[in-house]
Amino acid sequence: MPPSLPGVAVVIPCYNAGLTLAQTLESAIGQPGLAELVVIDDGSTDGSAEIARRYLPADRVIEGPNRGVSAARNRGIAETRSEWLLFLDADDLLTPGTIERRLAVAENADVVACDYQEFSTDEQGTPILSQIRTIDWPALRQDAERAIASHVWITTGALLYRRELVETIGGFRPDLPVIQDARFLFDAAFRGGRFVPSAHIGAHYRIAAQSLSRSDPARFWRDVLRNGRQIEALWRERGPLTSDRIATLRDLYDNAGRGLLRCADKGFFEASAAGRTLGPRQSRHARIATPLARLLGLRAAHGLLSMMGRP
Repeated sequence: MPPSLPGVAVVIPCYNAGLTLAQTLESAIGQPGLAELVVIDDGSTDGSAEIARRYLPADRVIEGPNRGVSAARNRGIAETRSEWLLFLDADDLLTPGTIERRLAVAENADVVACDYQEFSTDEQGTPILSQIRTIDWPALRQDAERAIASHVWITTGALLYRRELVETIGGFRPDLPVIQDARFLFDAAFRGGRFVPSAHIGAHYRIAAQSLSRSDPARFWRDVLRNGRQIEALWRERGPLTSDRIATLRDLYDNAGRGLLRCADKGFFEASAAGRTLGPRQSRHARIATPLARLLGLRAAHGLLSMMGRP
C-alpha cells in the first residue's frame, strides 16, 4: 500500500443532490490544507455527477450504482491517499478555514472534532442559521464509548479522521443505513482513537425534512436497536458488563422501544426483550407497555399510553 499523503481528503457521497452539491463543493474548494476532493455519485438520476464535473477533474467524480452512503464513503476512502479524511455530506457546508484549524491541533489526535451549526434555507435557497451544537467533551473524555453510545453525536462534516484509524475500523457499515455515521464514531472510540477538540464552528449541518431519520422513523429506530445489540456484543467480548455500560444499554433499548412503539413496529418486542436480559430494572414505561402491546396490539397500546401521559 502506498504511503499516505500530507493534508486532508474530503469525500463527498452524493445521491440526487443536484440542488445543494454546488454550494457544498464551493465550501470545500480552496480550503487551506485540502489535498484531495472526490465526489462519489451513488447512482444519482438528477445530473449530480455533471454538476460535480463542473468543479472537479473527471477522475475525481466516481460514478456507480446506488449502494448506499456507507458504500459511497468506503469507495471514497479507497480512491484517496491523504493522511486525514473528512466525510462531507452533499447538502452540508464547511466554514472558511476549518480544515486548516483542525490540522493545527491534529498532531496528537486520531479524531479532531469541532462544533457545528444547523441551518435550513428559505424559498430562495438562502441559508438560515439556527442552533449551534457543541460537544459534551467532559463525557467524551471520561468514557468515549459510553458517551457516543448514549448521547454524543457529531455530524461527519465536523470531524477529521486519521486514515490509519479509518483503515483499522474497516470503513462504514452498510448494515446500519440510517445511523452508520454514529456507529463509525463509536468504532473510532472502541478502537482507541484519541479525540481532540478544535474550538470553532467548522460545519453547517442542513436540517432536511427528507432525511432518512425523519422520513422513515421506524427504520431509524430499528437501526438504533440493531446498533445497540452490536455494541452490547462488543462490550461482552471484553468481559462482564460494568454497571455504567448496563445503564447505557438499558437507556438505549428503552429509547429504541419507545420509538418503535410510536411507529407500531414489532421491533418493539425485541427492544423490550433486550432490555430484560440486562436485569430486572427496566423502565416503568417498558414494564407497562410490553404487556399492553401483547394484549391490545402495538397501535392500541401506544394510544392508551399517550392518553395516560406515558407516550
